Formats: sequence, structure tokens, C-alpha cells
Amino acid sequence: MKVKETFGTKILKHFYGIPGVLDEHARQEVSRIGSNAYLMLVSYLLISTLIILLISIRHLENAFWILVFSNLIVPIYGINGYVLVATNRLHLADKEVRAQNYADAVKKSVKHGIGMAVYFGTTMFLFTSMTNWFIDGTQPIQTLTSIHEIINWILSGAFFGLVMFIYDLFRTKKIRE
Repeated sequence: MKVKETFGTKILKHFYGIPGVLDEHARQEVSRIGSNAYLMLVSYLLISTLIILLISIRHLENAFWILVFSNLIVPIYGINGYVLVATNRLHLADKEVRAQNYADAVKKSVKHGIGMAVYFGTTMFLFTSMTNWFIDGTQPIQTLTSIHEIINWILSGAFFGLVMFIYDLFRTKKIRE
């Protein structure tokens, strides 16, 4: 009989990259990782607010842009990087497959990598067009039809998809029976 997961458990498993059952040990470790990430984020917010307050006395616009970009970079790369490393060290994100099912798992990883490449490339393509519109005043259609932007979109998507495929492959562990 399969136990029905709550919506919160599904979100938790997705965010931390846990493919299997979320048992009590995994739940405790995820809770510890989440608490550490929260404390890091609160510390960052307090320190960055103080620094930006000091910078804004003389350079208000520069302080604004520093705050915007640091608030994008630190949570995405810093906090998510910590969560990724912590879950990998504890082997919470490992996918265990039987030796006879390993080829199917690799095919699934390839499909996942292709899907992530299309998702990331498209998102960055649209994000670039909107950013250019807000910052430079460039019309979005001009950015969307630019060969240079299309090539960047394809290359960034392919690179991201390749990295996600390799990461997914490293998470997949063969088990012997």
C-alpha cells in the first residue's frame, strides 16, 4: 500500500532534491539544513542592510543596484549552493537503481537534462529581453529576434542542460542485489 504524501512533503522533497521516501532521519536532516540556511540568510540580510545603509549616504543609486544584485546572487548561489552540498554530503539526494535498470535511469537523466536545457534557455531568453527593455529601453521584439541573443540562449541552455545531466548522473547510484 502506498502512503499518500502531503503537498508540503512533495514541495520539501522537490526543493531538497530527495527522490525517495522522506523518512524520519531525512526529515530531521532537512530540518537542520533548512535552519542553517535560514540563519545564514538572516545574517546576510542584517549585514547587507547595514552596508547598503552606509553606502546610500553618498551613493543612493549605486547602493540600490548593489542591493538588488546581491539579493539575487547570495540566495541563489550561496544558500542554494549550501543546500545542494549539504544534501549531497548526507546522501539524501541519491537515487538508487538496480543494475538492470541503470540504462533506463541514464535515459531518464538525458530527458531531464534536455528538459532543463529548454527551460533554462527559454527563461534566460525572456529574462534578457525584459531586462534589456527595462534598463536600455530596447524593445523586447528586437532582443527576441537578435541572432546574437538566440545563439546565447541556445548555448546557455545547452550548457545548463549538460551540467544538470551530469549532476543527475552522479546522483544515480547502482545497487547490487
